[in-house]
Amino acid sequence: MTLSADAAIAETRALARELGVEGEPAILADRSNLVLRLDPLPVVARVAMATSLVRVGMEWLRREVELTRWLDARGALVTRPSSRFDPGPHERGGLVISFWELEAIDGERADPRAAGEGLARAHRLLAGYPVESLPTWGGFEEARVVVARAKTSPLFDAAERLRLERAWDRAEEIVASARSRTRSFQAIHGDAHIGNVLATSRGAVWTDWEDAFVGPIEFDVACLRSKADLFGEEIEPIDAMTRAYGDHDRDLARDLALVRNVQVIPWLAVFAERHRDLVPRMKARLERLP
Repeated sequence: MTLSADAAIAETRALARELGVEGEPAILADRSNLVLRLDPLPVVARVAMATSLVRVGMEWLRREVELTRWLDARGALVTRPSSRFDPGPHERGGLVISFWELEAIDGERADPRAAGEGLARAHRLLAGYPVESLPTWGGFEEARVVVARAKTSPLFDAAERLRLERAWDRAEEIVASARSRTRSFQAIHGDAHIGNVLATSRGAVWTDWEDAFVGPIEFDVACLRSKADLFGEEIEPIDAMTRAYGDHDRDLARDLALVRNVQVIPWLAVFAERHRDLVPRMKARLERLP
């Protein structure tokens, strides 16, 4: 399927009108999702772009809408599905579109302490979320499909494919042992990196819950620490967020960092089909595999 921002904008505009909404889509971000504001309304449309090349159907976005609505009702600071009209997800023109309340951004980076405390609070609440509503190890299970696609990518040479395969085997061992190492198997964010928390007028708001699955809380901590531990980037705010988060099994989080890395690498290969500027980052992650 050929994906273009222009086509996604046209489909979003037409869908909004079908829902009785007059708004002109304006691009806020264009990566794995195309994020559009329905100007002048305080509503954001998210259109699955690169993710739709692998994910089939709408169940993953339907889970996100349900989970964030559940968390919001219990006081967690998360992005909120639109309350003005049906947030979806909706399928139109081969695209999957959902609608969200626009957040009033207040700064470039959320307060690290508030962000870490917010993730911990979300985890405490999610301990009561029905696990049957989410896939177990969903992100890693899905990555098995993605890695098969990535292995055919011309972006990898033979040595890189072999390195990824060996790291993948080790990741499988870590995943298989994780349940016996923690009591925290529950609903988690699944993609809790520092870029998925927003500085808003409401405070530090966690966004992009589409990858939520059942697993150990330490996986989210591994996601959070990834940029600092792999690349030495944003060490100060990430350390502050980790301290504010509080108790977790640090040894398990360290091991799950490898699982996180081998999960991300094939996704970057898929995303690079639209955004070639991601290739150096993918190569850098490959170089950091054991």
